[in-house]
Order: sequence, then C-alpha cells, then structure tokens
Amino acid sequence: MMTDKNILITGGGTGGHLYPAVAVIEEIRKKYPGTNIVFIGSKKGSGKRLIEAMGIKFYAVRARGLAGGGNRLKKILVYLMFLMELIPGFFRSFYILRKNRIRMVLGMGGYICAPVLLASIFSGTPFSLHEQNFIPGRLNRQFSGMARYFFTSFEDTEKYLKQGSGEKVFSGNPVRESIKKITEIVPDYKKWGLSEGLFTITAFGGSQGAMRLNEYILELAKLKARRTGIQVLLITGTRFYDSILEKIESMDNKEDMAIKVFPYIDKIEEIYRITDLIIARAGANTVFEVTAAGIPSILIPYPFAIDDHQTYNARYLEQQGRAILIKEKDLKPGLLEEKIKYLLKDNMKIYNRMKDLKPPVTSMDSAGIISEKLMEDMFEK
Repeated sequence: MMTDKNILITGGGTGGHLYPAVAVIEEIRKKYPGTNIVFIGSKKGSGKRLIEAMGIKFYAVRARGLAGGGNRLKKILVYLMFLMELIPGFFRSFYILRKNRIRMVLGMGGYICAPVLLASIFSGTPFSLHEQNFIPGRLNRQFSGMARYFFTSFEDTEKYLKQGSGEKVFSGNPVRESIKKITEIVPDYKKWGLSEGLFTITAFGGSQGAMRLNEYILELAKLKARRTGIQVLLITGTRFYDSILEKIESMDNKEDMAIKVFPYIDKIEEIYRITDLIIARAGANTVFEVTAAGIPSILIPYPFAIDDHQTYNARYLEQQGRAILIKEKDLKPGLLEEKIKYLLKDNMKIYNRMKDLKPPVTSMDSAGIISEKLMEDMFEK
C-alpha cells in the first residue's frame, strides 16, 4: 500500500552493511507503522533473502566497487568497469525512486550506494548516511557533505567527514533486536553439537569467511582437545567450508578435537548465547554485536581493509579493555593458545574483568536515534 511515508534504504551485500539496516527497519516498523520501506541492494550475497524475509520490497541494481591496485592500466580498467555498472545502476535507481515516490534515502554503506545516491541527488530526494566503521569508507566520505544527516557509530568519526549543511549525528551502530534481547534466548548446546559446561570459543571471519583465520583456529583446536575443558565452533564462510573439512579429515587426532564446523549461521544470536569468547575479524558489525552481547573477544583485523579501518575498530574495544587485538602479521602457531591462557589464568580473573564491563556505545538506542531523525524530519513537520 502506497503512503506519503516512503523511505528507501540501501546498503552493500555484506552483513556489516545489512544487519544495521535490518535494525533500522525493525525500529521504523515498531515506532512508525504504516511507513512504506523499500530496499536497494546487491545481486550478490544474502541481502535479497534477508530483506525479503522481512516482507520488504527488494530491488537489485548494477554497481561495482573501485577497490584494486596494480599498474596504471589495471586502474584504468577498474574505473571503466565502475562506470559501465554505475550508469545503468543510476537510471535503474532513478526509476525506483520515482516509482515508489521516495521522500528519504538512507545509505548504509558499500559500493551499491553510489548509483542510488547519485539518483537521489538528480531527483531532488534528500538522503542521509550511516557509517559503521571508525574510519569512514570512501563513498561515504565523498557524499558526506551533501547528506541531510550523517550518522556515525564512533564519536571521533566526524573529523574525517566533509563539512556541509547537513547535521552530523553520533548514533552508535544499530544492533538487531535479537542481539539486544540475547538473554531471553534459552542456551541450546546440543543443537550445535556442543557440550554444556565447556568453555566455548566461537570463531568467524565475517560474512565472507577468512581462510587464514580458519587455519589458525584448526591449529588451536588441535592443541585444545576436549580434556582441556575448551570447545570450538568455527564458522568458516561458505567458500572455505569444504577445504576446512578436508583438513580436519586428514588430521591424526581429529577424534580428540573439540571442534564443530559450519559454513554459515543465520541465527548468530543463538551462537552468541552459548559463546564465552569470540575470535573474529573486526568489522564494525562484529565489534558492536559482540559488545552488545557482552562477550569478550580476540580481534584479528583484516589487514587489507580500506584505510585499515578494522584495526581502528578493534583498537576502540581494546582501549576499553573489552578485547585483545592481534595483527594478522603477528599470528603464529601457539599465539592464540597463549592469549587464551592469559585470559583464563588466575581463575579467569582477566576474562571475568572483561566480561563484567557494561556495554558502552552499544547501550545506545542507535536504531531509535536514526529512525527518529529520519521520520520526524521528513514526515511529521
């Protein structure tokens, strides 16, 4: 049903952009019923399935990122392919904006936002942006001066943005209701093949997985057999799942390894509920979700992230005493075991100190701040 309260949300295909968008959608639906929400995302990834499961109209448009180094010829080819996708993506986005009579666009980051934001400018539709990471992405930096509102997850992010007539709002990072209500979930170890009473470590490399992290977790699992009181749940990422299973099958002591392996888990909140320690990359969504869930973490930032933003994300938690930061270049056999022993020594004194810290920014009503600004500014004046 078409109303005059029509908002379009757009974001890249990874969980880091999608899950905060889901949290905002949940909040708009709860506090502003009758709002018509549509979503523009990527053809790749889980976005279509995730958004359509919420009953939201999902549109896919063509777009391509600018990532890539190499020689001058390669860079020229990257820019040409970017433009070849941007132009049809722009016209498709323009059509979607007009068809749905959109009154506000919210960009949650990722290259998919480029054609949508350009269409927003040319159609005269105001747009706002949210930046999950400490260091904003290139696209968000470029458009920051034209945004009606620019929402940031970290207080210090504002200094990296262009000045404009819009308002910079420290909102924190929206976290889904299922994560915020994690204590209401009944722990179910058997569902995941785990044993209640063991110290449970969950490891993952973000929605795409991370092969090097997977391999070091296998090394850890070999050292930490069931008799040590520690068990591991490894989420490999779909593309690495088969190769990790093959590696486990080839190990001599695989029967003694207390490890369960999954390619991907939709209901990560169920895993958080039974997890004592997270070992993961340091994407913004991971950082905010594990903190909201009150789980201490060992964070290993992806070293090739643009502007090294994952290191800044991880350092933010490390400085608060909520996480241990390990740079990937420093990873070596036995290092993860050493860090875990450090956390658990003296009757888990250091670990318990980390776990007992109250959530900081994650206790903010981030989705509420964002939705209130958007909805009241656009539809209630």
